Amino acid sequence: MPLPQSFLNELHDRSDIVELINSYTPLKKRGRIHWALCPFHNEKTPSFAVYEDTSSFYCFGCGTGGDAITFIKLKENLEYIEAVRFLAQRAGLPMPEDADEGAFARRRRLLDVNREAARFFFRALNSEEGREARAYLRRRGLDNSTIKRFGIGYAPEGWGALREEMHRLGYRDEELLAAGLCSKSQKNDSVFDFFRNRAMFPIIDVRGSVVAFSGRALDDDKRKYLNTPDTPVFKKSRTVYALNIAKGTDTRQILLCEGQMDVIALHRAGFTNAVAACGTALTDEQARMIGQYADEVVLCYDSDEAGRKAARRAIDIFSKTALGVRVLEYTGAKDPDEYIAKYGAESFAQLLEGADNSTEYSLSLISRNCDMESDAGRVEYLKQAVSLLAKCPTPVERDLFAGRVAEQTTVSKGAVLEQIERERKRASFAKRNREKLVFARTGGGRWDISKIDRSKLGEASAGRRLLALLFARPELANRVSGRVHGGDFVSADEGAVFEALCSLAERGELAGLQSLSPLLSDAQISLLSGLIAESSGVNFSASDADFLIDKLVRARDGPSAGQIKEMDALELQGLIEKNRKPKGEE
Repeated sequence: MPLPQSFLNELHDRSDIVELINSYTPLKKRGRIHWALCPFHNEKTPSFAVYEDTSSFYCFGCGTGGDAITFIKLKENLEYIEAVRFLAQRAGLPMPEDADEGAFARRRRLLDVNREAARFFFRALNSEEGREARAYLRRRGLDNSTIKRFGIGYAPEGWGALREEMHRLGYRDEELLAAGLCSKSQKNDSVFDFFRNRAMFPIIDVRGSVVAFSGRALDDDKRKYLNTPDTPVFKKSRTVYALNIAKGTDTRQILLCEGQMDVIALHRAGFTNAVAACGTALTDEQARMIGQYADEVVLCYDSDEAGRKAARRAIDIFSKTALGVRVLEYTGAKDPDEYIAKYGAESFAQLLEGADNSTEYSLSLISRNCDMESDAGRVEYLKQAVSLLAKCPTPVERDLFAGRVAEQTTVSKGAVLEQIERERKRASFAKRNREKLVFARTGGGRWDISKIDRSKLGEASAGRRLLALLFARPELANRVSGRVHGGDFVSADEGAVFEALCSLAERGELAGLQSLSPLLSDAQISLLSGLIAESSGVNFSASDADFLIDKLVRARDGPSAGQIKEMDALELQGLIEKNRKPKGEE
């Protein structure tokens, strides 16, 4: 059963969108609009707008928009019914008993099977069969309290130990496959355990649910680590290992490592703000998640070339955020785990204190790769350094590092600063051109103008304005009914939004975006949110509706641009007369 509209309206009334979004990202009010850095893409200049009057949000940078339900869906990675439940619990509002909870029940079931699997792996570790795995963990310095804190376990050898236990508990093969705990043979469709003879590290999300596992091989399997594939409850690109623990620390600093063992070693040494990306290189989504709980991140990657490469990539990703970035460098050990084992926690803390900021680190890497003893090497260093420093956000930082570059290249500081400013202007000009091109092609992410016949641009504009009008003035839907149809719009998404608006408005059930959330896709909700944002403050009238309807009808019923080109003078005159309005309508 769908959720009753009365329930959605009450949920809307109890969910102040400004208060809700402000609890995730700080909002600043300018005029009628609240602004913030977008929580859904990396940016340095706020383009994320929240509109109190329409209880909607829209990002002019990435084109994401919607209502409170949409925000929670995206922010918490939840299905629609789960996002509604989340907001209902937050507002102290009981869920309707007849609500369709199928999606919620399926997700809950997958989380339950993951929890039971984690318990099975933990029991297996402490069995006779888990002796080798316990010995491996002991060699890595893990004591019982650490093993228990991180829920570390063991996946037995063989093909069906976990499957048999999960069957005993009432879980079906379909659920085990959906959770990534089992795989199916392509030869005979037999189902078998995905993890075998591995030390198992549960991956827990920020809400405390076991969503996936990472298994470390205990034999000669070339796949040293095997991770749960993406599932309905787990997306590697959106999950950060141990963030559920690190988010509760007092410090606003996060130590980002390459793997689970480094994280666990740091936690054992007292650095409980350590985390790692899950089974993949750092992503924009993970950077944004870290930014919710920290003001600074210290990259604690391996000391080899692969680690330095990963650090450079992470610096680029974090440069799109407001986070401060420093990079830990050390010798005598390949990773934080080995460093702490050799030199202790106190020495590691001293390293943290002296960690270079990302600019110092990047300049150091550039100088290592250039022959600073030759003119050609210094010129190449200067070229790369200028490109790097042009990205520094503040004049003070650019001035400071320009002085250091000048010392290393024997070029005057003024000349270095001049080159930096020239590069900044060039980059700014190139960025503006890219943005214009993107805007021209995508219309801010909502429609692809490049795919629209240029003769239909006026029709496209009229259609979008009509959608905004119907949202603002649903009582005018009866003027539209029967004259305009979904197929009259230039895109299928716009047509779907139109049909949903008219359907709800004619039944008297259109009461904001929350009415439309169950009927439209996220992309369609974002499209409408963008149109609402663009028309913010506009007072639509009945005559506006008539004008826009007339424009769409003429475009639909009139000849195409190609047909007009084929007309002779007499036919063109007749067309003009037909479309000329009486004087009273001018």
